[in-house]
Amino acid sequence: MYKVILLSYGSPERIEDVPEYLSGIFNGKKVPENILNENIEKYRMVNGKSPSNEIIKNIMDKLSRLLNKYGDFEVTDAYKHWKPGIEETIESLNNEYESVIALPLFAFKSNNVSKSYEIPFKKAILPKNIDYKFINGLDDEMFTYAWIKNISKYIYDYDSFLFTAHSLPLIDDETDYINSLHKYADKISKILGIKSYYTAFYSQGPYGKWIEPSIYSLIDKFRADGIKNIAVVPLGFLYEHLEILYDLDVKYKEFLAENGIEYVRAKTPSCSDELIILLKNVILKNLEK
Repeated sequence: MYKVILLSYGSPERIEDVPEYLSGIFNGKKVPENILNENIEKYRMVNGKSPSNEIIKNIMDKLSRLLNKYGDFEVTDAYKHWKPGIEETIESLNNEYESVIALPLFAFKSNNVSKSYEIPFKKAILPKNIDYKFINGLDDEMFTYAWIKNISKYIYDYDSFLFTAHSLPLIDDETDYINSLHKYADKISKILGIKSYYTAFYSQGPYGKWIEPSIYSLIDKFRADGIKNIAVVPLGFLYEHLEILYDLDVKYKEFLAENGIEYVRAKTPSCSDELIILLKNVILKNLEK
């Protein structure tokens, strides 16, 4: 039997749990009031519960059904900053599993994923003496098609597209992450015949160096190119998440409106059949290695 653990950042189920959730992110230290208030505002925007929770549960269910056509699989979840945690999930494992496959639900390979998920995963599982595989990045042809349907509906009314991903701190080399955004933006644009597209990153932190360019820095380029409307495609996220709903659908939409540009955003694959096939493909390929 194979155990598949879907790893992600985590999100509380209730708005009342936001302070506890943030306390974990800040390692038990006092959460700055502005950050607490901003996050409570985000959760109020979605009636106190991130859509990602239910989406991940649906992904687990559908992926389990599909994988069991190819072998004996169990699929569960674990979170970096919520319950069940990575260590808690690993602790519950026993030796009945032939192998454990850890799959972070992040589109692109990155050193940030390695540090945030692979290191704690390995630390927890090594004493168990269970065979394991850690998958960093979903580089598979199916990734392109997981996005095609949600982007193609905009090719009639929108001439320009912005492919984007969450920025990362440049503590380590993130060339793979940056190149992945460019690679799939180019692939998708060629398939759909998109002539004008841009790539940039969003949600840069206030301290240190982060991946650039920022989506906000493109405004002069948009003006020079005469852009009146743009379809934003958050390729770096697999499913609907507060980072998208707030940072893009609220803050960036407001910014573009102030500059006379209409904003629309392609939905993420979420628990679509195409995404489930993508995850299945990546898991089975890694088991063959």
